[in-house]
Parts: sequence; C-alpha cells; structure tokens
Amino acid sequence: MTSPSLPRFRNHAAGRALAWIVALAAATPVLHSAAAQAQTPQDEALTKRARARFQEGVDAFDKGQFENARLSFLEAYALKKHPAVLLNLAQSCLRSGHSGEAARYFQQFIHDSTQATPTQRADAEKGLADARSKGARVEVTAPAGTDILLVTAAGDVKLGSTPLREPLDIDAGTSTLKGRLPSGTMETATVSARAGQRTTARFGQAAAPVPVPVPVPTPTPTPTPTPSAASVEPPAGPPKVDPPPGEDAAPAPAAKKNWLAPPQTLWPVYVGGGVGVAGLVGTVVFILARGSAATSAENNTAEIRKAAAKRNLSTSGICTSPPAEFKQACAQLESNNSSVNTFNTLAIVSGVTLAAGVVFAGAYYLLAPKRETTAAKLLPWVYPLVQPDGGGVAVGHSF
Repeated sequence: MTSPSLPRFRNHAAGRALAWIVALAAATPVLHSAAAQAQTPQDEALTKRARARFQEGVDAFDKGQFENARLSFLEAYALKKHPAVLLNLAQSCLRSGHSGEAARYFQQFIHDSTQATPTQRADAEKGLADARSKGARVEVTAPAGTDILLVTAAGDVKLGSTPLREPLDIDAGTSTLKGRLPSGTMETATVSARAGQRTTARFGQAAAPVPVPVPVPTPTPTPTPTPSAASVEPPAGPPKVDPPPGEDAAPAPAAKKNWLAPPQTLWPVYVGGGVGVAGLVGTVVFILARGSAATSAENNTAEIRKAAAKRNLSTSGICTSPPAEFKQACAQLESNNSSVNTFNTLAIVSGVTLAAGVVFAGAYYLLAPKRETTAAKLLPWVYPLVQPDGGGVAVGHSF
C-alpha cells in the first residue's frame, strides 16, 4: 500500500527538544523520496476519511463508548488496512462484548503484522487470550474448499475455507454457521458453547457418513460349560459415557480486578482531593493562628504580673474585677484567650475535613467501577526532510 503524504512543517522553530530525535532519525539509512509519497486525489480522500474515522474511534474509546469505537475503527480499517487500526478494532470488539470477532482480529494482527513491536505483539497476545476466555471456538469438519460463514445481524461473515488451520472463534452461546460446499450447495449448522469452551460443526459428506455394511459370520455352536460358583464374575457396570464436546471444560476464571486502575469517572476523586487540600490548608493556617494568639496571651499575662508586682498587688483574680489601670490589659488577655479557643476549634474542624476528603477520594478510586485500557494511539513519525528548496523535519501519522 502506498504511504500517504505526511503533514510537514519547517524546522525553523523545532527547538532543542527534538534535537535527539532528529539525530537518531538522521542515522537511519532510509530515504523517503517525493515520488514514494505521491498520492492520487482518490487516495488522499480515502486517507483523510480513514484518519477521521480513526480519531472518532479513539475519542469514543476514551469515553467508554466501545460499540461506537468499534464501528469507527471498523470503517477506518475498511478504508486503510493499517495494523494499529486493526489492534484498536480488536480491543474495541473485546470491550463491547464481541469476543469472537475480537479474537479473530487479534489473531489476524499476530499473523499478519510482521513489523509489530514487542509491546504491540504482547498486547495482542494478551487480548487474544482474554477474548478466547470469554468467547467460544468451533472445530469444523467439511470437504476441502468449503467456505464457512457466520450468520450475523449485519449479514453473513466469511470465517475461512476448509481445511482450517485451527478452530474458528465465535461468541459464546448459540451461533449459526453456513457451509458453501464446492458443489455450490449451502448447508446450515447451529452450534452452542459456553465461554472458554469448544464445539463442533459438520458439513457435506462429513455431516452424514454412510455406514459400510459388515457381513456377520454364522457362529459355530460350541458346548456351553456350566460355570462354577468361583468363576462367576459380577456383571460389568454401565459403560462410561463421555460428555458431549464442550461440556467438560470448566468456565474460564474471572479476571482479577485491578484495584489501582483509574475509575470510569474521576471527578469525585478530584472533589474529595480538593476538600482534603482545603482541610490541610485550614489546619495549618489555624494551628499557626492559635500559636500566635497563645503567644500574645502569654505576653499579656507577663505584663499584668509585672505591673501588679510594681504596685504590690496580687495577680490572683486580678482580671475578674480589674482596677482601672489593668482593664485594657485584662481585656486584651481575654481577647487573646478567646482567639486561642476559636482557632483551636477551627483547626480540629479542618483536620476532620482533611481526613474526610482523603478517605472519600481514596475509597472512590479503589471501589468505583474501573475504566478500561485506553486504545493505542498512532505515534507520530519524526525524521529529517531534504528538498531542493530547503530542509526541515517531517512529522505526521500514516495509515
């Protein structure tokens, strides 16, 4: 597939932040000619539509609208067969309940994307395991060259042609398959399987094998000896009956909940954190204010005692009915003591507010419904660009 044109900008203001990226890219022995990037107007229109659908899918995935993301990625992949779009499509199918479809896309990515990074391949393999634990698989037996189709609400979807290299991935529950035989005859089979289990489907001659008659030889009569009591064996128990295919497998274990994963909605965490921060600030401010008021009260007490000593007066109860020269000092002392009590109460209330905000935010973060993994976004490409009229850096996405 011809790579579409990339958005370009001159490197007049790129800055030192991209210097190491440009240095690494400059060492790559790959030249991108202008002819390799040329596209027809039709190709450019398809690329533009594919990018728009891809961005719609990313936005919908980030909002938890996985079915909408699936439809957008499906349209983007139909326009441009890009591995990153295929991986996002598989993740969206998995989270929107289309386990069989997700498994098929993950398997296609692993099989076809030969240039996938180790991280992308690991994500695809993990997604494939998750999809198959939630979906089912069907082993198809049919004559060679039989097309196998899955009946869906949107129409028949071709899953492959026999001989198949492995069982087909379908959704758990009941599904309808069609087999188009090489002769053109269409046959239908309905299969059922629970999550994580396998079932079978047969088409053509494999569905109804013709028994070959076997001649029965005439037995030669032989004398029947009378068995002794010691030789009589107890009758054999009932024959062992194997369970039907798919019934012996235990359901796949439920995935463990990641308590540290972010919840679907974060604004309650922000509210709780804001309340906690306000409580922390209030606690610090009111403790400092209480200390200042207590220091002022101690200074007032020392001044009153010093003045009383000069006048040979007892300080016991001196501010209960203060003399005229002590009224102002006693009033100031009473005001400072009142401030100490007030700031102490406010500091306690702020501390309780701090604890409540932190506990609420932490509990909501751990216990609220968790957000799914964000879809992988296409990373921009950065490399030096050399043209007859100047040089610079090319940056952009490619489908």
